[in-house]
Amino acid sequence: MMASDCDRLRALKAFDDTKAGVKGLVDAGVTTIPSIFHHPLPIEHTDHDHHFTIPVIDLAAATGGTTTTPSKRAELVAAVKAAAETVGFFQVVNHGVPKAVMSEILAAVRGFHEEPAEAKAPYYSRDLGRPVRYWSNFDLFQSPAAQWRDTLYMETTPELPPPEEIPPACRPITLEYGRLMQQLGRTLLELLSEALGLHSGHLEEDAACLERLAGHYYPSCPEPHLTLGTTRHSDPCFLTVLLQDAVGGLQVLLKDNNNNNNNNNNNKSSAVWVDVPAVEGALVVNVGDFLQIVSNDRFKSVEHRVVAQSTGSRVSVVCFFRRQDTPTSTRVLRPIVADGEARFRSTTMAELIQHNRAKGLDGSSALQHLRL
Repeated sequence: MMASDCDRLRALKAFDDTKAGVKGLVDAGVTTIPSIFHHPLPIEHTDHDHHFTIPVIDLAAATGGTTTTPSKRAELVAAVKAAAETVGFFQVVNHGVPKAVMSEILAAVRGFHEEPAEAKAPYYSRDLGRPVRYWSNFDLFQSPAAQWRDTLYMETTPELPPPEEIPPACRPITLEYGRLMQQLGRTLLELLSEALGLHSGHLEEDAACLERLAGHYYPSCPEPHLTLGTTRHSDPCFLTVLLQDAVGGLQVLLKDNNNNNNNNNNNKSSAVWVDVPAVEGALVVNVGDFLQIVSNDRFKSVEHRVVAQSTGSRVSVVCFFRRQDTPTSTRVLRPIVADGEARFRSTTMAELIQHNRAKGLDGSSALQHLRL
């Protein structure tokens, strides 16, 4: 190990040992960010001249918010299919989660992260066996650069976590929010199954479990141009449902086949970072890696990131849908080939999770090694 690597490792350990996270740096009044957070420059910036919009889909026809007819159901399935096949991201309204519950879970997560460091320290752990754990960067010691973000993770399988292990400020609302997310996840997976031409319960066996919930906190950053809140990545699950506050920063990377900029003439296709704006009362849904494999590349698990902000602290609550035993599951993810050939080799859920953990959020696709 070179001297510079040793220095970096010492800096990472010193930061981790504080158990105060990025919020601790901000509370200490830092005006320059530590070098462990510096990302290779330049960090690609958003192209605000693009023509993309993130679809907003009304789920009333599937959640009982309106009288359902076969034609309305078909229209809804078509809208979900179009979004999953093109953008891979969409926002949903009339989803069955009351706005009061959404506001309360955001406030609870913010409240936890803004507690004094000594109050949060007992939850700080890198032990993946703990059903409730708080840390800064799950891949702190693997990724090329740390991210300007702290996270409270809660395993949300039926038996876990025991209510007494959830931080008191988050306890009642987390259980209620998890219950509502489980219902919404089932609804979304039914729609996606139908969009693939399958019976509505096809994806539910493997994907309908809300496996974990993450409460992310992105403190304001004194040098946002040098770092990222979350590095570009895709999600190792079937489906992700995200609740974000109004601070902003979430972006999705979309191919722009209509870009005629001369600087891009030599590229097969260019790509732009597109903002995912906060929509009042909406939840953000994105396709995960597992679903892209199973759909044989029809549905897109696109890369996304969160940019750091100089003003305002961003809070989001993310729910991941996959089997409870995914990290050890030998269940095979196999492409459903309607016509043509398989575009991915089959793999077990455990293999894909292990690959994802080993590489961390390094900016590379977790699916590239599976492409045929």
